[in-house]
Amino acid sequence: VLDFERESEYILVLSAQNQVPLLRGRYGPLSTATVSIYVDDVNEGPVLSQSHYEVTVREGEEPGRVIATIRGYDPDSHPIRYSLQGDTKKYFSIGKYSGELKTVQALDREENSTYTMEVIAVDGRNSSLSASTLVTVHILDVNDNSPVLVGDYSWKYLCTPQWEDQALVLASRDSDGPQHGGRLNFSLRSDAAVRRNWKLTPINDTHTNLSLNIPYLPPEVYMVPFTISDSSSPPRSTFINLPVTVCPCNIRGNCKIAAKPLQGMPTIQSAVGILLGTFAVIGIILIVIFVRLSYQNPKEPSKTSQERVPLKISI
Repeated sequence: VLDFERESEYILVLSAQNQVPLLRGRYGPLSTATVSIYVDDVNEGPVLSQSHYEVTVREGEEPGRVIATIRGYDPDSHPIRYSLQGDTKKYFSIGKYSGELKTVQALDREENSTYTMEVIAVDGRNSSLSASTLVTVHILDVNDNSPVLVGDYSWKYLCTPQWEDQALVLASRDSDGPQHGGRLNFSLRSDAAVRRNWKLTPINDTHTNLSLNIPYLPPEVYMVPFTISDSSSPPRSTFINLPVTVCPCNIRGNCKIAAKPLQGMPTIQSAVGILLGTFAVIGIILIVIFVRLSYQNPKEPSKTSQERVPLKISI
């Protein structure tokens, strides 16, 4: 394959000889020919130095930082234009002529830990000539999330006196990776009364048991203060003030708490009073209607009484 950029002209000397050796004489200039071959220049597409780029970036980095430079060259020394494909969320940008790949906004590993896109290098004089390479950006984890308590504990309770092995299973979660999340630690607030009444017993890296630390607590809703911390250095933590219901239980372990009326709902006494008042109002309205009807329709005198009245005749 001939390449103009490597060699643009070739000069060849061809010679012709008989298959049978000459008996006398020798081959002269008429038996040779000089051939010059000139290679025409053809516009070739750009060439990229790598077929795949691997880049690492710490999450939360300041936008505008150059994370990679895509290297390419054009055999014909034409300018190269660079563009991105596959970056649907527009998190990155690339210099049109420099090939510098930059972040447009801070990246969050918890949202996406890897981004893959394609860089297209186009010939500056013929847009139909191009080359492409893949770029994979890996986001390095940073401890930027605090652990949180997971689940609804409003309907759960603990029995008093204390039932053996009874506990509330508390679950937690940390959105950071294992390097920073790891084992989550539950710890009660440094208060003598709190540590006397309550106990936290780890189950695994994300769950722990909350139970009574004494045999008896008066029935009540208690606010249990504790902290969840991750295993990073320095750790991130979250303070929780968890309401816990402590109540007497029956032999089946069910909480014996009288149902309270819902807020805004009438009691039985108020409902009876409302009903009696309604009936009284209806009765008064009916009496008024009957009285008015009786005045509007007076009784007409009967015919018998009219016949008994003697006629007065004047003479």
